[in-house]
Amino acid sequence: MRSTSTARVAFVTTADTAILHDDFDLPFQIAAFADAGIELMHIPWERSDARWEEFDLVIVRSPWNYVDRLEEFMQWLDARRGLPTMVNPAEVIAWNIDKRHLAELAGLGVSVVPTRYATSLDELQDALASVRSPQVILKPTISAGSRLTGRFVEGSPGAVALGERILAAGHEVMVQPFAGSVEHVGEVGTVCFDGVISHSFCKGPLLGEEGELRGGEYREEISHAELDDATRELVLRTQDAVVGIARDRGWLGADEQLLYGRYDIVTLDDGSPALLEAEVFEPSLFLMVDEAAPARFVAAVRARL
Repeated sequence: MRSTSTARVAFVTTADTAILHDDFDLPFQIAAFADAGIELMHIPWERSDARWEEFDLVIVRSPWNYVDRLEEFMQWLDARRGLPTMVNPAEVIAWNIDKRHLAELAGLGVSVVPTRYATSLDELQDALASVRSPQVILKPTISAGSRLTGRFVEGSPGAVALGERILAAGHEVMVQPFAGSVEHVGEVGTVCFDGVISHSFCKGPLLGEEGELRGGEYREEISHAELDDATRELVLRTQDAVVGIARDRGWLGADEQLLYGRYDIVTLDDGSPALLEAEVFEPSLFLMVDEAAPARFVAAVRARL
């Protein structure tokens, strides 16, 4: 490896500049890496002439069009398996892309929002009938940016219609109860770097009651958040479970951590926290909520150079 004063780091991104318009972390990352004297390059995953092996570190950050080009992206990812400088590792990313991993985490004792999965219309109707909640959330098991995601009141024909659209697109459907606390306190997301909690944020509700985006557009309301003890414990338990899976399967070494992870938590009706999403692939980090967060990210990167 080179000294960090001349280290070269690649952020894996996308050639779709319209998608990158929503990369809130971009200016904070650019400034923090420049301050650290680390050369940072943003390279689209679609770029066939990219020489990934020439970088000291390859960080998968924002290839956000992967859902639209899933087969191509999975082929690209498969070709990067075993690349020691890629973080998070390609094998971890492949596991994390499909949200069915939530069932595996639940099986390891992580408190997860109750989730049913459907691969057919009959299974979809059974899943909707099984949810004991005034409102439900539907989304594909593979998605980004709330695509094909909807919130519906119990019995709404819109839920079935969205489920049919997801199935017709070749995806599996997730059905979850809507956590009413999201209306009042939002989701709480926590970002970890190298196994250590960096910062937390609150994300307000995106969806109205019949599947539409609030205000008619994708707009996240983000603010700084403090963790209570129960939520902190769940974040760390989730991270331990994810890292444990990666180590057991040889995707991480015995003492290795993931470079980054984001864990989104909601409060269930009984007052207990539950995992909504575990994102160890391409999450927005919302670095703007804590002025020290960009430097923490760079420090975690520097430790790997």
